[in-house]
Parts: sequence; structure tokens; C-alpha cells
Amino acid sequence: MTMTKLLLVSILALLLIGIHGVPLQAQNAMQGPGMDMKDMKPKMEQMRTQMEQIQTMMKDNMAKMAAADAAMMSHMETEKANMKSQMELQQAMMNQLQTITDHMLAMADHMAMMPGAMDMHKKDGTTKKDKGMVHDQKQ
Repeated sequence: MTMTKLLLVSILALLLIGIHGVPLQAQNAMQGPGMDMKDMKPKMEQMRTQMEQIQTMMKDNMAKMAAADAAMMSHMETEKANMKSQMELQQAMMNQLQTITDHMLAMADHMAMMPGAMDMHKKDGTTKKDKGMVHDQKQ
């Protein structure tokens, strides 16, 4: 049992040394401020350069997006005008067809009111078909 207690105490001591060893290493690294500042300056410059590149790319992308939005709006306005023109043309065609239909109905009504209009060809006793035959016989 003492052997196991001794073993546990040694493991615990090693763990405590390992835990306390990390902050000591960090403290040792901070003790040389001249060395760290020299290493940090190039890293800072690199980060600054990267930030400038990112900002430039963002500005470019925003400009491209604005141009794309403007083009899309222009296209949408053109499409809207095209659709409006198409609808007006269709309405004009419908109106024209309605006018033609109304005119044809009026003509049919007018013809129906004339009692002898359809019988004009029958006065001489021939029809168009008969006239064609008569004309063929004369030749």
C-alpha cells in the first residue's frame, strides 16, 4: 500500500511540475522583450499588408456588385417596358379584331334586312355556276 501511495504522490508531483512548467516557459519568453519586438514587427507588417489587400478586394467586390445591381435594374426596366409594349400591342390587336367582328355582324344584319339582296342573281334565272357554264359553252 505504501508503494502505491508513493507511486501516486510521484505521479501527482510530475503533473504539478508539468502544469507549473508551462507558465514558466511563457514567462521566460516574455523576459526577452527585444527579441519578441523584432519578431513581431515583420508579423505586424505582414498582417497590415494582408488587411490592406482584404480591404482592396472588398472595395473591388462592392464596386462590382454595385455595377451588377445597376445592370440588373436597367435590364429589369427594359423587360418591364417590353412587357408593357407587348400588352399594349395585344390589346390593340384585340380591339381591331373586335372592330372587324362588329363590322361583319353589322354587314350581315344589313344584308338580312334587304329582302331582295340575295335574290338578285336569280332574277335572270341563272346562278354564278350556271353563268360559268353558259360562258364556257359560248367559247
